Amino acid sequence: MLGWLQSFGGSCGFKAPLNNGPMWVKATPELFPLEVPGMEGELMAKIRQPGGSLDDKLEEVADTFKSSARHLESLQQVLRKRQLEKMECIASAGVDVPVEVREMIKEGTYCESYLSAFDGQSFPIHSEEIVPGHEYRLALEVHTGGAYWANIPLDTTDAVRHRVETVSASSQNEGSASIVAQYGSAQRGAVFVWRWAHVPDRGPYELPSWLHKALSTEGNDPLRKLQGEIEALGRWQGQIKQDTAQHIKQGAELKNPYIREVLRLWPSEIDAQGCEQLKKCAWVEGLDPKLFTGKRALVHRVQYDLDHTLALHATIAMRHQDEPPKEGDPPYRLTTTWHWASQSTLAQSTLAAAGDVRGTSQQPSKEDSRSASSPALPATAAPIGGEDWTVGRTQELSGLPAQAPPTYLNAC
Repeated sequence: MLGWLQSFGGSCGFKAPLNNGPMWVKATPELFPLEVPGMEGELMAKIRQPGGSLDDKLEEVADTFKSSARHLESLQQVLRKRQLEKMECIASAGVDVPVEVREMIKEGTYCESYLSAFDGQSFPIHSEEIVPGHEYRLALEVHTGGAYWANIPLDTTDAVRHRVETVSASSQNEGSASIVAQYGSAQRGAVFVWRWAHVPDRGPYELPSWLHKALSTEGNDPLRKLQGEIEALGRWQGQIKQDTAQHIKQGAELKNPYIREVLRLWPSEIDAQGCEQLKKCAWVEGLDPKLFTGKRALVHRVQYDLDHTLALHATIAMRHQDEPPKEGDPPYRLTTTWHWASQSTLAQSTLAAAGDVRGTSQQPSKEDSRSASSPALPATAAPIGGEDWTVGRTQELSGLPAQAPPTYLNAC
C-alpha cells in the first residue's frame, strides 16, 4: 500500500522523500582487540581504582563475564556455520570429517544409528577466550547412555530424527562442568555442550590482585570462582562486623579524646547469639554535647588488600534538637557504619580529624571554660593520636568535681 501511494504521489508531481539509510559505521571488534579479554577499558579503569566496594566490583565483573558467555551462546548458529566451512577446507586438504558429524552440526538433528558410531566422541566447534585465562568452548558430544540403554529396544532406522539439544554453562545450573553433571550418567543422544576451560598459559594480563587471585584458583569455571570469592568475602565481613561493639569501645583509630571516652563507656547488651551489641541510645552527663555530637569519626579499620580497607565510622547525634527530651527518653543516639575505603582516603580523614581536635583544644567554648582552666589538664595539652589520657578523667574534661563523673544509662 505504501509503495502504491508513493508511486501515485510521484505521478501527481509529489516527490517521495529520500531514504538515506543508516548514518553510522560499526567497527569490527577484531580490529581493536581488548587489553584484557572480555573486559572493556571502562570496566578495567573502574576496578583498578583504589577503594570502593569490593563486593560491587566482584559482582560487576561476574555479570560482565556472564553476559559475554550468553552473547557467545546466542551466536551458536553462526559459529556452527563457520565451523562447517572450516571442515570443508580441512576435507579438501585430505583430513575428512565424517558426513554424519557435519550433518548433525548443520541440521541440528541426528539418527539413532549415529550414536553407536560416534559414542563417547567430542567434536569441537568453537573456542574463544572471553575471560582472562579462560576459554568458552562449544563442542558436539555423542553418548549412547551406557549399560542403562543396552537392553532397551530402539528404532535405529534413519526414519526417526531427534533434535540435538544444547547444554549451556550459563543456564539455570550455573557453571556445570559437563553434561553428566546436569542429566546423569545415563544420558543418551547428541548434544551441543558449552564448557569453560582454564588456560593459565594465556597472558599475562594486568589485573587487580583480588581478581588475579580469584581467577587463578583451581577449576575451569570463572563464574564459580568469582561466586566463591564473593561468598568468602561476605563471611569475612560478617566476622569483622560481629566485633563492632569491641571496636567501638577500643577506638584504635580515634583521635578525638572526647568521642573516644564517650564511646568507651557506651552501654551494650548481649544478643541472642551471645555477641556484644551496642545500645542505640543512651544518656551522657558531665560533658558538653558540642565536644562529641555531630562529628563522624573513624573508629577502626581492617585492611583486606593494598587497595581496599573496611572502615568503621561512628556518629553520636542529639535526638531532640528543638525540645527537651521526655523523662526516660535518652537524648543521644549512636550510629555505626562499615564501608569500603582506600588507604589514601582514610589518611585524609585521619588528618582532618586530627585538625578538628587540635582546633577544639586551642579554642574552647564558653561552656567548656572550666575545662580549659583546669590545672590538672589544660585544654591546649590535648595529645593527637597519643595515649588515651581521657580514660577515667572525664571529670577534668568537663570541669566537674570528682564526685560527679559522667554517667551512661542503658536505654532503647
